[in-house]
Amino acid sequence: MTIFQLLFLAIKLCFRSSLQVKLENISLRSQLAALHCNIVDGKRAKPRVNNLFRKLWVFLSNHLTDWQSALMLATPETVIRWHNRAFKFYWRHKSQGGRPKISRETIALIKRIHAENPTLSPEKIHERLLALNIADAPAPNTIAKYIKHKPKPPTEKQKRSWQTFLHNHAKDIWSMDFFTVSTLTFKILYVLIIISHERRKIVHFAVTDSHAAAQWVIQQARNATSFGEQPKYLIHDNHPVMVKRQSGRYRRL
Repeated sequence: MTIFQLLFLAIKLCFRSSLQVKLENISLRSQLAALHCNIVDGKRAKPRVNNLFRKLWVFLSNHLTDWQSALMLATPETVIRWHNRAFKFYWRHKSQGGRPKISRETIALIKRIHAENPTLSPEKIHERLLALNIADAPAPNTIAKYIKHKPKPPTEKQKRSWQTFLHNHAKDIWSMDFFTVSTLTFKILYVLIIISHERRKIVHFAVTDSHAAAQWVIQQARNATSFGEQPKYLIHDNHPVMVKRQSGRYRRL
């Protein structure tokens, strides 16, 4: 390391907060302890970290600025993989109960409705179950497991029609969808994103820490169109907050 690099590091250290300096000190000491335990004591030729070391670096990656430069015993991708692995373990433990079981009577009713009308899709069978006031009516994806239903693939004409529509109306199309992000404490954040198809521009995004309600989504759509810019077409999936009874509200934005 040259004298100029040392001088740059010294100047950079003067502008860092005391908390950041303490966190960087912890990060360096943790790696030094791992090296001493594995190599100096003659246990292993290469350093091997334990779960406590992994948890510490998952914490530092969320609180230490420029934590990648202080990491020497692993790569940043490895630390991110540690966090993802910990979240999978947490989510598996949280989801041990699984989905509620479907009664045999409901399964028999699903098969009977399908036998009487084989052309009904799982979505239509789900609507039939709701109309019959079935308490444990499963989702269409679950219904598809109990019937032999193969959706008809789109024809070449249909594919070309959809591609032509997207090409001709790209400047008038927005898309709306959700994705989730896990925090350090494994809390789930729900992110709503609205994208313009013309240049893949992010028009609006919003984050909530609870399941998004229809009114919240409508308000975010209003915020995205507050300056008078509105799409002619809005593409979204069949999320419960975007069902047909809300479509009229989207049109009035």
